[in-house]
Amino acid sequence: MKYFRLYSFTVALVFLLTACFAANDTSETSDPASKSLKNFEPVPITLWHYYVGRNQQKIEDAVAEFNQTVGAEKGIIIDCIAKGTILELESAISDSAKGIINSDPMPDIFSSYPDKAIEIDNLGMIPDLTPYFTAEERAAYIPDFLSDGLFEKDRLLILPIAKSTELLYVNATAWNAFSEATGTSVEALKTWEDILTVSEKYHIWTDAQTPNIVGDGKAMAGIDSIPNFIIIGSKQLGTDIIDGKEQHVLLELPVLRKIFDIYVSGTAMNYFYASGKFRSDNVKSGEIIAYSGSTSSASYFPTWVEKNAAQESIELLALPYPYFSGGSQISFQQGAGMCISKSTEEKQRAASLFLKWFTDKKQNINFAMNSGYLPVKRDTFESQEFADTLEQLRQGDANQKNLSLVYSIAFDQIANRHTYAVKPFTGSYTVRTILQSTLFDAAEAAKKAAETLKVQGFSHKKIKASLNLEQRFNDWVKNLEKHLSNNNINYQKVMAQ
Repeated sequence: MKYFRLYSFTVALVFLLTACFAANDTSETSDPASKSLKNFEPVPITLWHYYVGRNQQKIEDAVAEFNQTVGAEKGIIIDCIAKGTILELESAISDSAKGIINSDPMPDIFSSYPDKAIEIDNLGMIPDLTPYFTAEERAAYIPDFLSDGLFEKDRLLILPIAKSTELLYVNATAWNAFSEATGTSVEALKTWEDILTVSEKYHIWTDAQTPNIVGDGKAMAGIDSIPNFIIIGSKQLGTDIIDGKEQHVLLELPVLRKIFDIYVSGTAMNYFYASGKFRSDNVKSGEIIAYSGSTSSASYFPTWVEKNAAQESIELLALPYPYFSGGSQISFQQGAGMCISKSTEEKQRAASLFLKWFTDKKQNINFAMNSGYLPVKRDTFESQEFADTLEQLRQGDANQKNLSLVYSIAFDQIANRHTYAVKPFTGSYTVRTILQSTLFDAAEAAKKAAETLKVQGFSHKKIKASLNLEQRFNDWVKNLEKHLSNNNINYQKVMAQ
């Protein structure tokens, strides 16, 4: 930031020295974002984001480059500020938009998910970005990515800057040993039903590795995001559980029952496992060998696991995101974009000009591909720059090689499988927390019951039969309804398809 402040002073000095020459510049431009920026009076733009580590460094490097090039030419100075975690950023945005005492002034650009954008838009603080992007410019973005930021009356409130989809990650080293011993192919990891079956087989196989220790079979799989698992599973099976159009939650019970049975029975029987925040950590500890997670998770997939008090190198196998049997092969797409705050026309045009530049091929590849995110424009994936960056990752260290593996699969999902992003409504973020907590609690309760029966010597078959999933499902639905009602969230319950 010290470099940036010094640079900002230098840019301002340059503007003052060149202003007399710019005063006579009356040329027209077809770029709507540049119309009011020809007087070379510095336009200060504040940008708030939540990125950390490599992503923070990349966005700060990009801002510095912009300020030295396009910004210096157009008279724009971007001040890039990290506001902590996404929750801290969202809290700061809400406080600023509402004018809370001692809150900072509203930034000109800020990272946002759709839920937060709706809240700020309801306060009248976000302009429609459509006038600042020509039809040709909007068409350059991947349609599913751009539509995530489109709201009522086709108002573009969020511009995508980097996206992710979810994949299935596998510890290939551990999987190959299991596969060779049992004859199980990766083709058996396409549907969630098959994954549950294979996870049971893996549990039994690992239990048999230590015949002197009874009942120490391991879990095979984990799920990084329970809400995503429920939401995308519902969509694969034909329903939007978070229905932004109708402004309610749709509880279609036959669909939810399929999702519930997979997750709760898998967790109860210790075929699935989750502890801590990320499943990549569970892979590193050897507690699981596979999990579903974001493409950005690839940069955190471990390159070794601890085994017998030593480090054992492992390799990554990345596979397409699983789907439910009988459902569509739809995959999730997610990721925060950037909103512009309502201010002066000059500031809004300056902010949109930066976002255009930032999502151009070179800058977008440099920002997105260092951490498993996906560039947002159509032609980027077919460019030489993309191919060169991918090859650099392939030739890099173990983590970079892992990153390179996700792109061909992720791009295939985007190009050949429909991707889905939730159309939120006010309060829909709360729905995600409700889905997370209630299904997790239901699974943990079933696991505790199963462990009690296991201690009593019940077989796997008898334990599964004793779980009474139907009653547990009914209890879960009642719990869902209670939490939705307590949070004043409208919902509709559908008993049969």
